[in-house]
Amino acid sequence: MHQLTAQVLHIDSILYTGNKKTQNYIIRRELDFKAGDTIASTTLTGMFLQNRSRILNTGLFKEVALNIKSWDTESNHISIEIKVQEAWYIYPIPIFELADRNFNVWWDEFNGSLSRVNYGIRFTHNNLTGQQDALKLTAQFGYSTKLEMNYSWPFFGKDRAWRFTTEALYSKNKESYYNTLEDKLVFYKSEEDYPLQRFRLATSLQHRTTLQLFQSLRLEYVYNQTSDQISKFLNPNFFLPNQNKQQFIAIRYEFKYDDRDLKYYPSKGRAAEIVILKEGIGNTGDVNSLTASFQIDQYIPWNTRHNAGFLIKAKGSIIRDQIPYYNSRALGYGENYLKGYEYYVVDGMDFIFLKFRERFIFYDRTFSLLPEKKLGIRALPLKLSVAAHASSGYVNNVFYAETNPLSNRWLYSSGMSLEGLFSNTSLIQLDWSINHRKESGFYLHFKKEF
Repeated sequence: MHQLTAQVLHIDSILYTGNKKTQNYIIRRELDFKAGDTIASTTLTGMFLQNRSRILNTGLFKEVALNIKSWDTESNHISIEIKVQEAWYIYPIPIFELADRNFNVWWDEFNGSLSRVNYGIRFTHNNLTGQQDALKLTAQFGYSTKLEMNYSWPFFGKDRAWRFTTEALYSKNKESYYNTLEDKLVFYKSEEDYPLQRFRLATSLQHRTTLQLFQSLRLEYVYNQTSDQISKFLNPNFFLPNQNKQQFIAIRYEFKYDDRDLKYYPSKGRAAEIVILKEGIGNTGDVNSLTASFQIDQYIPWNTRHNAGFLIKAKGSIIRDQIPYYNSRALGYGENYLKGYEYYVVDGMDFIFLKFRERFIFYDRTFSLLPEKKLGIRALPLKLSVAAHASSGYVNNVFYAETNPLSNRWLYSSGMSLEGLFSNTSLIQLDWSINHRKESGFYLHFKKEF
C-alpha cells in the first residue's frame, strides 16, 4: 500500500472479488462508504478494519481483506478492492447433541447417559440464493423428537433493509421436567404418552434502519400440551389453572444496536437490546403476561491482545398476575446463565445479572489448509485466549420460591477461562468457576460471548 499522508482521497470504484455465490449488495450494505465518497487518508486504515469486522459479522465469510486496488497519486483518486473468502454454506450435519442444558449437567447428574442424546440430521444453507437468506431444516429423534423449518427470506425494499422470516416447529418428549426443587429441574418420564408436546408457527418482519440498528416485530401462535399425570398430580401449576394444555398468540418487538467488532468474540464496541413481549392477546389464550427486558454490552480494547468486557441484562414482568410454572424461566436457560451455577436453574418473574471479563489473546494465527479450488476452504483462523471472569445476579421469584433457595437473593461467582475461536464463528470455552456456596468446578460452553 502507498505511504499515506494527510490527503483527501476520492473513491472512484469498489471491486468485489472472491464472492462466487454471494451477491455484491450483501457486502455493500455492510459498508459505511461508497463509490463517489471522499475520505481523509489518515482514516483509511481504521475504516478498513471497521468495515472488515462488519462483513465478517454476516457469518458468510471466513476471511475478508480491504485494500487499495489502484491509486492515481496526481489526482488522489483510488479504487478499493474487497476480497472475501466465502464460508462453506451448506451443512447437512448429523445431529448428535445433548438434551440437557449443558455438558456438566449431562455428564455429572445423568452419568453421560446416551438415552439423553438427540440424533438425526440438520440441513442448513446459510446463503441459499446468495442474498444472505438462510434455510434450516431439522429432523431430530432420540430424547426429543423435533421437526423444524426456518427460512429467512431475501432482503427487499428500496434500500434492501427489510425481510421476512417464517418458522414452524413440532416436538414431543417422552420425558419432561415438571417442577424445580432446590433450584434443580425434576423430571417425569412416560413410555405410554408424551409428557410434553409443542407446536409453534411464527413469522417476523425485520428492518435494518442503519448499519448498527435493527428492529423486528414477531407474531407467533403457540400450542403446548402436557400429560394428565403432570397437570393434575405432579404440578397443577405447570399450565395454569390445573390444565393439560396452553395455547396463545404472542407479539414480540425487538430493538437492537450493535457496533461490536466480532459478535462471537468482541474486543471493542458496544451493543444494546430492548425486547417487549406480550403473551396472550385479549381474552383469548391460556397465558397473560407482558414483559420488558434490556441488555447492554460494552467492550474496551487495552491493546490488540488485551481487552475487557461488561454486560448487564434485566427483565421485568409488567403484568404481575401469576404465570404458569412452565413460563417462569429466568436464569439457567440458554444464554441467561451465571458461570459457576451451571447445575442450577433459578425461576422467577424478574431478574437482573451482570458479567465482567478480562481477556488476553495469547495465540492468533491463520492456517493455510487446502488449495483455493478445493471445497472453497483455504484458511482456518484460530484465536486462543485466557480470561478472568466475574458474575452476579438476582431473581425475583414471587410464586415458586418456597423450595428454591437461590431465588430472592444475590448470587455471585468468579473464575478463569480458556477460550478458542475457530473460523471467526465458533467459540468454545472451558471455565473454572467458584460460586457463593464455595462450589467450584470446570464447565464447558459453546458459542457463548461471556
